[in-house]
Parts: sequence; C-alpha cells; structure tokens
Amino acid sequence: MTQQRLTLLKSLKVLMIRLFLGQVHFPKTYVGKILAMADGKKFHVFRNLKVDPQKHPEKSAAVFKVRFKFSSLPPGVNKRLSLFPAPFLIARPGFLQKIWTFSEDGYFQGIYQWASREQAETYPDSFIFKVMTKRSAEGSLTYEVIPDLLLSEYIENVGPHDEHS
Repeated sequence: MTQQRLTLLKSLKVLMIRLFLGQVHFPKTYVGKILAMADGKKFHVFRNLKVDPQKHPEKSAAVFKVRFKFSSLPPGVNKRLSLFPAPFLIARPGFLQKIWTFSEDGYFQGIYQWASREQAETYPDSFIFKVMTKRSAEGSLTYEVIPDLLLSEYIENVGPHDEHS
C-alpha cells in the first residue's frame, strides 16, 4: 500500500473518531467578516473549522498563514472543493483551527492555529500542503509561521470588519 493511501486511511479514521466524539466544529465566528491584512489586501472569511484540542495550546502555539491563487478552476468551485483536505488537517498532530478566506482578485488564504511552532513549521512538508502547492498558480504561493500567537489574537489585529463596512 502506498504512503499516500495509508495517510488517507489514517486521516479518515481520525476524522470519524473525532466526528463521533463531537470534537469537530464549524463555528460561524468570523464567517462573513473581512480581514484587512498588513499589505492592504482584504480577505473575506467563508469558513471556519475548529477541533477540540487534545491538550491546551502550549505557550509556543503558532499561527500559520498561506496565500495563493489556484492555477485552474474558478473561485466558486475551489471554495466548494476546499473542504476535501479537511480530514488530512484534522488528523495532523497539533492542528487546532483553520479559517478559509478569499480576496476579490482571486487569491485564497488559509490562516491556521497549531498547538506548537514546531508543528506549524512541519505543515509545508505534509501531503496536503504539497497538493495545494501543485494546484496553485506558479509563483503565487507564500506562507509564514507566526510564533507565540493564538489565531484569535492574530484575527483581532487584522480585523474583523463586517462585509458592508
């Protein structure tokens, strides 16, 4: 069996267990809000996925932010397809939350909460990040790890603003 198939099977198993235990949530917090990023670009929040932590986030908790443009398919299709990687995220050690956003010029941005800086730093080595990289337009993908910060603190620094403000 290939490593990718084992990863998929393990991810589905973890997802089913966490769903059964009621540990996977899609809160409406931030959904419909606009985040004004430091570079002036505005992103609309369209989904929020949160899992109950296995333990409380450490002091070394980190935010991971990735931004890219898809190389094919229109934004509406990509918004719907963006749920497919969720099982892989939920199964990754240290994953706590992801907020999906998009900008008017076709960029997508994911803002994640990881339990530790080390876990955030290993995310670019993951299967799901590599798939994202392959689907992004050449040269459009950027990411950063912001250590010692909670996602809620990060969001408060960049917004949120109502859709109509």
